Amino acid sequence: MAELSLEPAGRPLEFLPGQYVLVCDDDYRIPPRSYSVANAPDPSGALTLLVTDVAEGVTSRWLTRDAPLGVALVVSGPYGTFLADPDSGRPVLGLAGGSGLAPILALAEDAIRRGLPEPFTLLFSARTEEHLIHHARLTAWDQDHDRFQYVRTLTRASGPPPTGHVPDVLPALLPDLSRHDVFIAGSPGFVAACVAVVRDLGCPPGALHTEEFYAEPQPWGRLADEEV
Repeated sequence: MAELSLEPAGRPLEFLPGQYVLVCDDDYRIPPRSYSVANAPDPSGALTLLVTDVAEGVTSRWLTRDAPLGVALVVSGPYGTFLADPDSGRPVLGLAGGSGLAPILALAEDAIRRGLPEPFTLLFSARTEEHLIHHARLTAWDQDHDRFQYVRTLTRASGPPPTGHVPDVLPALLPDLSRHDVFIAGSPGFVAACVAVVRDLGCPPGALHTEEFYAEPQPWGRLADEEV
């Protein structure tokens, strides 16, 4: 997985945390693909994207392997309704698998900038320690902010607890989600498994938000590498 940092060549793109953009080359030879923005809005207009190198993904392979540093890209958007209500007054739980961390990361960064009016828990599922993204940054947020909790779980490696899949880990971490806003982002299988356990733990339907990332090329879909 590669992290891309984009700087605006003209007027900065206005977006909300949790939204995504379409990206292609400026000659339109590479098919446009959608990527969630992994940072909260910044006055500089900078965008951070997490791009998984998918074997049959023309765009992802070009972005992660062939695109030269400083290349011009066409970015359109924003799109999507994976949005938090800053006035909900409810604690937030973010469940992320693989590159699904991107929109959850943006939501968390925005909440921290707003002073964390409500507690924010981020549970990130990865195969091994090597597959963790922004682990040091998230750990620092956890240490620096009393209302931010970061928990990682590994599905294919032993190590300090917790380990295992989110449905096995979450009930012990947060057994009652009846008062939470829950955001889930990852592969379709990851999202489905998380939705099931979140509902079992009492999350109301109106407080549940999902974003699926697809491994195969999609005209306006996502790209994912996780099996978590």
